[in-house]
Parts: sequence; C-alpha cells; structure tokens
Amino acid sequence: MIVAAILLGAAAADPISGTWEGTSLCQVKSSPCHDEHVIYRFTRSAPGRYKLDAYKIVGGKELFMGAIDLTFGPARNLLQGAITGNRGASYVRLNLKANHLSGRLTLADGTLFRLIEVTKR
Repeated sequence: MIVAAILLGAAAADPISGTWEGTSLCQVKSSPCHDEHVIYRFTRSAPGRYKLDAYKIVGGKELFMGAIDLTFGPARNLLQGAITGNRGASYVRLNLKANHLSGRLTLADGTLFRLIEVTKR
C-alpha cells in the first residue's frame, strides 16, 4: 500500500509524461510544410529524458510523424532535442509553463521552421 502511494506520487509529480494537444504552425510559407493540429505523447525514458511520439490529425485520424528523444532541464523548464532526417538536422525547444508547452522547431541554419503550442490533456 505504501509502495503504491509512493509510485502514484512520483507519477503525479512528472509534469511532462502524458498526452498533449495543440498546433504546429509552419513559419516558412514557401516550403511544402503545412500548419498542423498535433497530438504529442510523452513517455519518460530515464531521469530527465523523454520520448515524444508525434502525430498529426488528418481527416479526424492520428497519423504518426515520428519519435524524438528529448532532455528536460527542470531549472529552466526546457525540453530540447535534435531530429535528423532527409533534410538534415533540426532542433526542438519547448518551454513548460504549468500544463502548456510553447516552443519552436529550427533548422540547422537557424531558420525558424515551426511554432508549437500544446496543452496537456
């Protein structure tokens, strides 16, 4: 009983794990990217580390876009990580404020590619 209470308390104290929903808005209008309604599912992979499974909503269905490994710095409430794909590297930075993550995806050359706003369900 005590162990269960401790585990529940630890899970409740994790501000990141869970499902988040919101928008990912394209900032390079001449590119093939589109504004998206997104679902992000975060799972803790190690202390201070999270796996993000990203989905976009198309026609009412969730389409998997990919997974990202992120680190969380609680002193700055910052999640960050890199994505390597066909077009090179890009970087995700998300700031946590209560139950809201606000951030950006930038390309390796520093170009702001997406603005991200998601709220925990």
